[in-house]
Amino acid sequence: MIQKIITYILLIVLTLVFTKFSYSQEEQLAKEVQVVKPYEPTISDAFKINRLPRITDTLKLVPKVKYSLQTKQLNLGYSIEPIKPAKMVGEPLVELYNSYVTVGIGTKVLPVIEAYVNNLRSKEYSYGAYYKHMSSFAKITLDDDIRQDAGFHDNDLRFFGKKFIKNTIIFADMGLKSNTMYHYGYDTSVDTILLKDNIKQNFLLLDLNANYKTNYIDSTHVNYDFGFSLDYLKDNFENHELAFKINGDINKIFTSEMIGVNFSIEHYSVNETIDSSNNTVVKINPWVGKFGEKFRVKAGLNIFSDNRGDFSNTYYFPTGSLEYNIVNNIIIPYAGVDGKLEINNYQSTTTINPFITPGLGLKNTDYKIILFAGLKGNFSSSIFYNFKATYSLIDNMPFFVNNLEQTDSIGNQFNVVYDNIQLISYFGELSVAASEKLNFHIMANYRDYKMDKEEKAWHKPTFDLTFAARYNIKNKIIVKADLFAIGKRYAKIDDTGNFNELESVIDINIGAEYRYSKILSGFIQINNLLSEKYYTWNYYPAYGLNILLGITYSF
Repeated sequence: MIQKIITYILLIVLTLVFTKFSYSQEEQLAKEVQVVKPYEPTISDAFKINRLPRITDTLKLVPKVKYSLQTKQLNLGYSIEPIKPAKMVGEPLVELYNSYVTVGIGTKVLPVIEAYVNNLRSKEYSYGAYYKHMSSFAKITLDDDIRQDAGFHDNDLRFFGKKFIKNTIIFADMGLKSNTMYHYGYDTSVDTILLKDNIKQNFLLLDLNANYKTNYIDSTHVNYDFGFSLDYLKDNFENHELAFKINGDINKIFTSEMIGVNFSIEHYSVNETIDSSNNTVVKINPWVGKFGEKFRVKAGLNIFSDNRGDFSNTYYFPTGSLEYNIVNNIIIPYAGVDGKLEINNYQSTTTINPFITPGLGLKNTDYKIILFAGLKGNFSSSIFYNFKATYSLIDNMPFFVNNLEQTDSIGNQFNVVYDNIQLISYFGELSVAASEKLNFHIMANYRDYKMDKEEKAWHKPTFDLTFAARYNIKNKIIVKADLFAIGKRYAKIDDTGNFNELESVIDINIGAEYRYSKILSGFIQINNLLSEKYYTWNYYPAYGLNILLGITYSF
């Protein structure tokens, strides 16, 4: 009942309020409104509540997960395609000419003919032939203004060939040499006339050589180098010598070591005019070496057996060398010891001095010990130097002396005397390639002889120097210059102490070549530019100034 009364009261109140509100709206709508400016609605700022609900839980649950991996090969289905190697386009090969001919003539009537033929490029073989002729019909002025025939005739014919097999080279050659000269130098105080046919000497040499060599660079192979040679020499006085030689070198490379052995057997058979006995020399040289990035060491023993008739002797020489690269090939000091038996056969001696007495018997030279030390290196890729000092004890060193003591001798031939000596020598060498156009080389020796019996080291200079330079002007003109200097020498006259003094020598030679084309060129050579009258041997003056002109044709 009370609820109904309250409900009625609320309804009446709401009705009155609504009626009043409606009446007020009508009143307001009936009024006039004057707008002063346009209406500008505004919205008040809204601010976001940034606080998020947070649950604080004092108990943490860490889930325990157990898992297992099963391997399974994944087939990608990818195939590799090989990459083709890049091809480098090389420079075209320079055209080669397999033959050339040189012809020249000079002021001393020096006809020169030189010819060479060889096959072109081949990876399997190489073969060819060579011939050279050079002669002179000149006369030379001796003391007392005596003119004497002093010509020569040299001929050299040679055939050669090489066969290249994998890591092996087989080489063979054979040749024929004929050298004619005249014993024109003599003591002009002797009243005599020399006829050309009576002073003529000719050496005819036939030689044959063969060689078999391997060139493995790995440690799984043994390298071999075997050689064979046969020489027959005959002179104008019916003296002859047959020389037979077999030599070999066997070595093997390990990781940083090498071992090897060198050997040779040499036999010299001569007629009785030269010697009543033949000579056979056997050499064996076992050695071992070790090398590293900075050093090289080698040690061994030279064993010689010298057999001549009933005479036989064995020599033992320790050998060894050590070098150490201090500064990147710029400074390399080295030192060592050596010894050997040098064979003085008839052929080798006539090569040194062709004016020796025909049929001269000879002894071998015993280098008892050779001690050396030096310094070498490269200042750059274009500058090389080498300096060395050597001390040697030598027995039976040969020296040439004029045969004036023989009956009716005029001194135009030489005998050999032997002496035991101590030799101290100094050697220097410098090579410079300033550019592709200019290069030069200089080499000098100084020797100090301590003689046992002889007063002087006959015909041996204490000093000699060689200088050679070459300049290429635009590959068109090649200019060359050579200088030879030799110190004083002494020549024995007799056993009473008399000797001649041969003055020092300076010999300058210059030459030039003009290349007209790749196949045709011309040249000029001027020898003994200072025209010095010096002596190569006692009583034997050299040619003065002489000029040689010629052309070379390649095909």
